[in-house]
Amino acid sequence: MEEETVEKKITFEPRKLPTVLRAEELLDKAFRRASKVSGRNKRERAINKLSTLSNVFRDYFSRIITSHPSYQNLPDFYREIIDTVVGIGNLRKSLGALAWADTTIQRIINKSLREIRGGKEPDTVLKSTYGRISSIINQVGKNLEFLNQAKQIMREIPTLSDEPTVVVAGYPNVGKSSFVSTLSTVKPEVASYPFTTKKIFVGKGKIGGRVVQLIDTPGLLDRPIHKRNRIEKKAILCLRHLADCILFIIDPTETCGYSVGSQLSLLKEIEREFSSPVISIYSKTDLHTLRDRPGFSTITGEGIEEIAQLIDKELENKFRSKERDMQDSLL
Repeated sequence: MEEETVEKKITFEPRKLPTVLRAEELLDKAFRRASKVSGRNKRERAINKLSTLSNVFRDYFSRIITSHPSYQNLPDFYREIIDTVVGIGNLRKSLGALAWADTTIQRIINKSLREIRGGKEPDTVLKSTYGRISSIINQVGKNLEFLNQAKQIMREIPTLSDEPTVVVAGYPNVGKSSFVSTLSTVKPEVASYPFTTKKIFVGKGKIGGRVVQLIDTPGLLDRPIHKRNRIEKKAILCLRHLADCILFIIDPTETCGYSVGSQLSLLKEIEREFSSPVISIYSKTDLHTLRDRPGFSTITGEGIEEIAQLIDKELENKFRSKERDMQDSLL
C-alpha cells in the first residue's frame, strides 16, 4: 500500500452507461429497421435500406462509445477501481473494436451504394452487403458481450460526493457493516460469516452537525498487497483515495474468526501506510469487558455516540489544518 493524498470525489455514474446489445440482437435491430423501408422501385428501395443500415449502426456505435468517459482522466479512485474490477485495457480494446466495426461497416455500405448507383443488380448487392455486415458484427460479438458485462460490474461502484468521508476498515466480520448501518442511511447485508460485504456501501449520516459520508469496505486480511484478492483491493482503494478519517474496528472476542494479534498487525500497517487519521475501536462490547480503547455495541447502543464525537473531532482537526495550509499558501 502506498500513501497518497486525499482528492475530491468527482462524480462518475456507471449506472448511466447504456446496455449493450449482443451481436444477434444488434443485427436483428438493424435489419428489422431496414426491412420497413420502401422506395419507388427496386433500386431506390435498396439505396434506402443501405442508408438506414448506415444510420442505425453509426448512431448505435456512437452512443455506446461516447457514453464511456476517458478512463485515464478519471480521478484516481475511479480509475483504479475500474481497472481492478474489469480492466481499463479491456474496456479500451472493446471500445476500439466497436469503432473499427463502425468504420468498416460504413465503408462496406458506401461501396455498395456506389455499385447500385453504377448499375449493379440491387438484390445481389444487398444480399452480399448483409452478409458482410453480419460477419463484422459477429467478429465483435465478444466485445459487445464484454462491454455489457463490464457495465453490470461497474454498476456496483458507488457514486461519491464531496462530503467529509469516513472509511470503516478492519478484518471481515468484526462489525463494520453493523456500525455503518447504525450511523447512516445505508443498510448493508449483515451476517456472521467472513466477506459478507463484497461491495463498497456508501451511506450518509449527521455527525457533529455536518453531513458525513460513511463507507463500509470489504474486510481486509493481514497479508501483502500482491496476495490480496479483488474484494480486498476495493477496500485498499477507499483507504488510499477517499478517507478523510479511517475508523478501524477490532473484534477482541475473536468471534470474527481472527486473532487480536492479526487485527492489531493490520492496524499498524494501515497507520503506517496512510496519512489520514486513524481511530481504532472495539466492537461487540456487550460480549467483553475491555475498555482500554473506545468501544461500541450495536446490540445495546453502548459507545455509538462517543465514537461519533471522536470522528467529529478528527474531521474538525483535519479541516482546520487544511484551512491553515490554504491561508499560509496565500501569504
